[in-house]
Amino acid sequence: MNQGEETTTPDMRRVHAQVEVLVPLLKRLREKLGEEEANALIYPVIRESMKDWAATLLATGSGDLLKDFASHSDALEAMYEVDVAYDTLKNDETVYEFNITGCRYAEFFRQLGEPELGTMLVCEMDDHIADLSVPAVEMTRKDTMMKGGSHCPFRYRFDTTNAGD
Repeated sequence: MNQGEETTTPDMRRVHAQVEVLVPLLKRLREKLGEEEANALIYPVIRESMKDWAATLLATGSGDLLKDFASHSDALEAMYEVDVAYDTLKNDETVYEFNITGCRYAEFFRQLGEPELGTMLVCEMDDHIADLSVPAVEMTRKDTMMKGGSHCPFRYRFDTTNAGD
């Protein structure tokens, strides 16, 4: 994981660009409406936008959920490799388990005081992609560094009997 301050990856640059617009907008809305009402107004829009983006990413697949998930996972791993550090615990045909142990995204959003925004823009993408890969892929992650956890424990289960569905 690159510990430098430079935003080196296209995804980190995307996140910085989103934040340049969203954080001032959220601050202004929170001043006018209060934090709870402003977040209730904006957060669903952000979540829906990120779900749409995940669907767009997966729409380029072959229709074989496991192959498509593996392909997209490889692309995401390459996209994030500079910004996250992880330890693989198990990786076989039916299980992929790893822990994110360092995350520049979590550091960035915590420094901004916006971990919930970071959760929506970064962490929840994993959930959206996994949700779109059901029934072939099931993901659990009980904690995140973004929300203060010591690591992000990703646990994927693959149902090879539903791979072509």
